[in-house]
Amino acid sequence: MAIFEHITYPNLLGLGASLALSYILFTAIYRLYFHPLAKFPGPFWARLSVFPSWWNTRYGDRHLWLYSLQEKYGPEFRYRPDSVLINTPSAFKKVFGPTGNVRKSDYYRGWPRNVNAVNVWSTTSVEQHARKRRVMNYAFSEAAMRSAETFLHSNMDRWLELLGQLPKGKDGEWSESFNMCDWMNWLVFDILGDLCFGKCFNMKESDSELRHIPELMVSFLELLHPVYFSPWSSLWVWAKPRGLDWLLEVASPPSVTNWGNFVAGCLARRTKVQEENEKLEKPDSEVRKDFFYWLFKAVDPETGKKGYDLNELYGECEVLTIAGSDTTSVVLSAAFFYLSRNPAVQEKLAQEIRSTFSSYDEIKSGAKIMSCKYLTAFLQEALRMTPPVAAEPSRVVLPGGTTVAGHYIPEGNHVSVGMYCMNYHKDYFPEPFKFRPERWIATDRDNESEGSSPDSVALAESAFYPFSFGSRGCVGKNLAWLEMRLVLAKSLYTYEFRQDANNNLGGGDKNGKPGRQNEGQYQMWDIFVANRKGPMVQLRKRD
Repeated sequence: MAIFEHITYPNLLGLGASLALSYILFTAIYRLYFHPLAKFPGPFWARLSVFPSWWNTRYGDRHLWLYSLQEKYGPEFRYRPDSVLINTPSAFKKVFGPTGNVRKSDYYRGWPRNVNAVNVWSTTSVEQHARKRRVMNYAFSEAAMRSAETFLHSNMDRWLELLGQLPKGKDGEWSESFNMCDWMNWLVFDILGDLCFGKCFNMKESDSELRHIPELMVSFLELLHPVYFSPWSSLWVWAKPRGLDWLLEVASPPSVTNWGNFVAGCLARRTKVQEENEKLEKPDSEVRKDFFYWLFKAVDPETGKKGYDLNELYGECEVLTIAGSDTTSVVLSAAFFYLSRNPAVQEKLAQEIRSTFSSYDEIKSGAKIMSCKYLTAFLQEALRMTPPVAAEPSRVVLPGGTTVAGHYIPEGNHVSVGMYCMNYHKDYFPEPFKFRPERWIATDRDNESEGSSPDSVALAESAFYPFSFGSRGCVGKNLAWLEMRLVLAKSLYTYEFRQDANNNLGGGDKNGKPGRQNEGQYQMWDIFVANRKGPMVQLRKRD
């Protein structure tokens, strides 16, 4: 007791400060010199703390920051104390392939609205993902894809009709300038409404009351994405099943609440229709065969049990809406940005389309549209320059560790590949900031103006994974390709497009921050998927 009598409050404060300082110094020395990832180069503060990564995430610039690190340190670098990027094709195949021994990081665990609404995208469990993916494949079967194309055409045809009704500009030939990003959002959301919820949202119609929904989704992603990449993300994930989910239900910001209510309302209406159909035992010929239909009826092919309960259906329909709308909308908005700024490319593409199809109504899935090599190359280049997921899909190493590009990465650390980094790597894509579809077309030496050497094309393709790879590859890849091909083919068969000469919305600014100064590059902001603005374009009817 006599010993404790001499310990005063100031002494306790001093002891606490000394212990805290010792902990900080020990942690700093360990992370800089003794951590398993210490051999990788990287910025001093990023090797010490997650704050630099989070700070760039907060402002939507993490993909640009990672690219600047690649330019400084090469393709292998450390950008957080526990995280490295290895931006090479072989690393991508290893990390995302069957022998990667990784899982999705805890970043993904923050997204589900509750513990029962985990979807095929957000689950971090390898086993749970395998089950969900088996069931999800049912909704993307050949039969499901055939029924989906009807909804693509009906929405695209009406969209192009409405574009043709835009007011004429001063010359009376070209339309007034309009924001293609907005129009593309409305089209793609309408398609996803038809496919996921059994009803077109009709956002493309001028009297629509739902045109704010795409921006609502963006606000939802802008708010939560930095939270899940923040220094306190582990605490957030830990607290979700321990009361945070309930708190968020009653105290979420409007963007979160309104988005959740929108998806829940769509799901409730579609569920009611499906249950009534089941009760009445309607024959399949009278039932609407959208994604919800296939997911509702899906069974796990291994167990024979029902695929999804209603909570899971909510999660899957939400992720299909976000992934299916935002990713294709990003690429197609970028496509019209580059089309409107490259008249020679646009004319070459239009000539291929109009010489392949004898009429507008002939444009549909099949051998003809697949034969349009320049159309495919154009979309590949748009995907390269504007990857919908521009930063890195985060992966954490499982017990036993993994070896990537000759580097052993122990359990619990993060390893991945930066998509923007690799897509702009000059070793695989010479002149990476130049939009050049010809880089994807192999030709002989005498016709290099029409394409590239076979070796150059093979090298580019080895570094190109726009829909990821392996078991986590995009289940809707074939639908996305069909949707993009149809939108461009039908649009260019019908109209010409040009840039608004007085408005470079969507492009860089020569006085902007580093990474955003290229006026001819379509700009993205990282919110996991890519946020974007513009382009402002005009159109006129083709002869």
